[in-house]
Amino acid sequence: MSEKQDSRSSPFGALLAIFVLVAIVGLGVFAYSGGFSPQRTADLEINAPNIDLPEPDIDLPEPPPAPQMPPRADAN
Repeated sequence: MSEKQDSRSSPFGALLAIFVLVAIVGLGVFAYSGGFSPQRTADLEINAPNIDLPEPDIDLPEPPPAPQMPPRADAN
């Protein structure tokens, strides 16, 4: 006897087709945004004179004392 074949595609085939479609769309967006073109870079050189500035003479106040831990009860 002949086996009856189902004309519907399997879920695996549909999933594979979706993955391929998403990959093609992703590559298209990447290519359209210039992803395959070579990147342009710029070389920047800054020449500034070496200036030795004296440290500022500022009298800062003393910092407040560090917080103290409260005494803890001994668990006997």
